[in-house]
This record gives sequence, C-alpha cells and structure tokens, in this order.
Amino acid sequence: GCWGRAKCRNASHQNSMVWAYFVPPSVTTLCFSASMGWSHDSRRGTLIEPDNDFHTPLEAGMTFRSRRNWTAWLILLCMAWLPAGAAFAKRPSKPRMMDARKLKRGMKGYGLTVMRGQKIERFSVEVIGVLYNKFPGQDLILMRCSGLNLEHTGVIAGMSGSPVFVKDARGRDVLVGAVSYAFPFNKDPVAGVTPIKSMWPELSRPLRDLPKPQRLVDMQRGEATTKVVAESRLQPSKMRPIALPLSVAGFHPSILSDVEDEFRKLGFGPVSASAGGAGGAGGGVSLKSEPFKPGSAISLSLVRGDMSMAGVGTVTWVHGDRFIAFGHPFRGLGQVHLPVGNAHIVHVTASQVNSFKMGIPLSDLGILDQDRLPAVAGRIGPKAAMIPMKVRVISKAGGVDRKWNVEVVDQPKFFPLAVGMVLKNALKTSEPMIADAAMKMTLRFELDGGYAPLVLEDRIVSVSGSYGLIRAGSLASRVAKVLVSSGFKRIRVNNISAKFELTRGRPMAFMDAIRPAKQVWKVGESPVIQIDFLRPNQSATMVKLKLPKLTKEVAGAKLRIWIGPASRKRIELPPPKRIEDVLHAIRMKQSQNDLVAVVSIPGKSWMIRGERLESLPPSVTDELKGHTRTTRIGKRTQRTTKRLPWVIQGSGSVTLVVADEE
Repeated sequence: GCWGRAKCRNASHQNSMVWAYFVPPSVTTLCFSASMGWSHDSRRGTLIEPDNDFHTPLEAGMTFRSRRNWTAWLILLCMAWLPAGAAFAKRPSKPRMMDARKLKRGMKGYGLTVMRGQKIERFSVEVIGVLYNKFPGQDLILMRCSGLNLEHTGVIAGMSGSPVFVKDARGRDVLVGAVSYAFPFNKDPVAGVTPIKSMWPELSRPLRDLPKPQRLVDMQRGEATTKVVAESRLQPSKMRPIALPLSVAGFHPSILSDVEDEFRKLGFGPVSASAGGAGGAGGGVSLKSEPFKPGSAISLSLVRGDMSMAGVGTVTWVHGDRFIAFGHPFRGLGQVHLPVGNAHIVHVTASQVNSFKMGIPLSDLGILDQDRLPAVAGRIGPKAAMIPMKVRVISKAGGVDRKWNVEVVDQPKFFPLAVGMVLKNALKTSEPMIADAAMKMTLRFELDGGYAPLVLEDRIVSVSGSYGLIRAGSLASRVAKVLVSSGFKRIRVNNISAKFELTRGRPMAFMDAIRPAKQVWKVGESPVIQIDFLRPNQSATMVKLKLPKLTKEVAGAKLRIWIGPASRKRIELPPPKRIEDVLHAIRMKQSQNDLVAVVSIPGKSWMIRGERLESLPPSVTDELKGHTRTTRIGKRTQRTTKRLPWVIQGSGSVTLVVADEE
C-alpha cells in the first residue's frame, strides 16, 4: 500500500481533499467489503453499496461508495496503517551527520543533556574551530556552550556523550559529535567535541574472544596486580576527558574519602552521596527507567543493592538495539561486559574546580561491551552478570547482627577494589566500636568450573580502629585480584560471603620466652619447644609445640628454629605453572593466631617448573646451576603450625643440638 490524496465530490465536501492509505483491493478491501456487505467491481476497482450518498474517485483509480457513516472507512485506514507503522518503528534510525572538517567558525547549534530527573533539555553551542589530528586518526571540535546555566557551572562532569547538532546548508539538523573533553579551571564553558564519524564505527565493532591474561601475580608478597599510577596534577592548559561523577549510596562518610581516592585513579570524577539505585540485590528507590534516547543520562553500575556505586554519563545516539556514549574512553579496556541503565539526575553542583551531576542509577537497560578511544558502545536488552556478595557482621556485646546483600561488577579492573570497599564499609557502618575489638573473619569464594570453594580465616585485633578495616578489605581485594589476574585460566567467582564476629577486648598474647624442653636430642625423637606467653591482665601461659621426628640426615647438626606468628613467615612455594597452583597458594594463607615453628635443615632445595626437589646428587645439582631461568634454589625448611585462641605478637629463634648416631 501507499499514501495518497483523494478528492471528494459531494454536496457538503465538494472540491475537498483528504489523505488516505491505499491498499490493494484484492486484500484488505475485499475483507472489509465482505464484512460490511458491500460488493466489489473488479473491472472498475470499486466498492459499491446500493444506497449511496456520494461517489469518491481516488487518484490511484480506486473508487469507494459509502453511506453517511465514515466509521467503517476510518477503521479500514487504521487497520492498514498499523502494520506499516510497526515496521517503521523497528527500523534503526541513522542520523544525518556532518564531517568535522566541514564546520566553520561561528556555526551555531544545540546539544542535548539531562539536568534534572530524566528530562532531556537543550543547550546552545557555537563552533570555535577544529583541532586536526588531535588524537591518532581523530579530530577534536572546539565549541562554546551556553544555556542551562552553563555560563555559571562550566562544562559539567556527567555531560560526557551529550550529542551536538548544527544546521546544514538546507537548514536541517545534523549530528556532528559528542561533548567529551574540557579544560580544568576554565572560566568559559568551552568543550571538546568528538566527531560523530569517529564514534559511529564502534556501533558495529564485532565482539571477539578475549585473549588469555598475561600478567602473573605473587599472592605471597601481597601484590596481585601492578600498582595503578596516580593521576598527575590538574594542568589548566591540558584538555582532559570529562570525568564521570561517581554516585554512591549506603557508604559511611569516613569511607567516602577512601572511595574517592581509589576511584579517582580509575578515571572517575567527584564522589557524591545519593539515594540507593533501583534493582540489584537489595533495596533502593523505585523510579521508572525510561528507554535510552540521544541525550539520556546513563549510569554504569559497579556495586548495587544495599550499597551502590555508579558512574554517570550521557548517551550520544541509539541505533536499533545499539548505543554509543561518552565520546571518550571509559578506561580504554577494549572489550568489556558492564551493566548500564538510565539515571535520574537529582542536582547539578557548581564548582570552580569541577561542576558535576548528582544522580541515582536506575534499573539495567543493557550492557556496555566496547571501551575505545573515540567512544564507548553497548547493546540494549542483554543483562550483565554481576557477582552476588553477602556480608554479615555479628557483635554480641554491641547487640549487632546485620546483613548486607550487594552485587559487584564482574570486571577485573574494578571487581577487587569494589569487594574491599564493600567489606570496609560494612564493618564501619555495623560496629562503630571496632577500635577496641577482636574480630574473627571468614571469607568464602564460591568458584565456577568445579573448583572447591576458597575459605580463608583470620583473627584480627584492632588497636587503632582503622587497622581491622584495612586488613579485612586488603585480604579480600588481594584474593579477588589473584582470581581475575593470575595469568592462567580465569576462574569466575559465582558468589562471595563474608562473616565477621566481633568481641570486645583485645585477645592478644606476647611471646616472652622460647626454650627447648632439653638441649640435646637424638635421631628418631620429636623435639618439644616451650613458649611462654604474656597476656594483658592475666598470668603467663606456656604453650608446647611438638616438632616432627628427627631423621638421620640431621644427625650431629645444630638446627636453627624460628618461632612466631605464621602470617610473618611466608611459605616458600615453587612458581605456579597452572591455576591449581595459584589456588593452592591462596589456601596456604595462614591466620595471625597461627603459631609456626620453621626448622632450617642443612642443604638446598631446587624448585623446577612448579615442583620442589630435595636431596639431589651432586651431578644433578651441577647441571641445574646452569638453568637459572627455569630453576630456583631455596632453603630446606620444615614447618609445624598450631592454632591458638589469641593473636600472636613477637617472634624469636632457638637452636637445637642433634646427637651423632652411635
């Protein structure tokens, strides 16, 4: 069918024109005529009703005869229009675009962004010029912004991605790019605009299998990933990507400063407290999320539920089920899988340093799957998988039994940091008196792929108040980093649970004296070490630690034994060669209330490709000395551990004499 005009010949409608949708008479018209009792003249292409009042010849050669009642005719038009309208609505809309190099100084237009709620508003722009090849293969448009109080606030953090339009030669609105860069401390609202022709290819970039991670980690030294280099000082002459303001909810005020310090290194802007977001594992505000449109606020969730963290930016364009946003990289991570949704803007805070939007993340609308130099891109509809996390804090003395339910983003760059922040905040919020308390911590990571859960326990005595928070958050973050950045096969974490049991007081024990039960021991005997502990306001306590039987190879030797908390004497393990070795290293993590005796045995051990070899003949050791890249020489040691009810302070050494064999 098609649309056309029809001329009416009637006493009351003479020479009037109406618009009609023409449908082949053999299809819709016949169905309609049959239902209304009309006859069809196939030769003339007409519908005939005996009792007619007027005759309307159509320009397409089709004639209708009708009674006074036009209702049936209008129904026919609606029936014909509906399928055509539905098909039109599904067709992706590609905007008219203009190349940045065709822009002239002084050209004016407008941009779209959200300043309050979800209402998209216009602001004015004027072209200043174009910086050619500002980035590799990419220009940058300079524009002066005005309206929506931008003269007072300047370019606002959260405007990243705001689409910008100008008029072409025919007076039509054409899309030229997205607001994306700004100068810090700038007195004028001048923005850098990324050209749309640089951003558009990201909509169709294919997804590929992620490469195997290459970075190795050393769990024993507490370093799971390379350190993030802090941002350099703000330079007024340097144009920088407009930061994404981080909207947080459910966090203690003292934790917010830690959140801001850590996440600013990852490219986020000012941290603002807001109401909880919709959806997720826990509660939150109930606000209806509108579909993405050019200029809509977009939220990128890192944590949601009883606590929430989300960055806020702006959608540039929606093309079918795909969208582009920001106009600059988020973190330049390449292919990603991050949850995104709409955002409800509560307020715009004006600042001389960096004005920013305060927003509330709403329910998910899709995923972000590309993080590239000119833009980020994603898909509407799919839901990003997040990792459920449950935290329980129990303090019988304080009458506290509080549970937290959150979901954290499953992305290696943010997952470890988010886990640590959630734990620190749960502790700080649940038990303010943590400064004078002992804490038993149990962490459990449920793993995918058939691997046994990782269960870690630690006993922490908090003297200053912040120590317990730092240690708990640090341990969880390190384990999370190892799991996602081991350099071997990545293991997905299905869920995390953490339990903290707090008691008032400081159950600490200080080592006072160490001595063997006797000075000389024979081969085949099990030496016993006696350790005296001093505890606050209590009498001294003696603990006996029994060592393994002495073998013939140590006959006549003097053995040096180190005794102290196991957390201070790391276990020397061979370099991992598979993910199972990494998991084994994590499980070997010991608590601060584990007492350990480390016996140094004469001789050396050789670590070759993840295996430890001892008591090798001289001919073999001489050959291994030339393979320094694949082998490592270590000391021969023997460990004995005993768990105590107190956190151990102090350490010491003692010497055992082994008698010669008779």
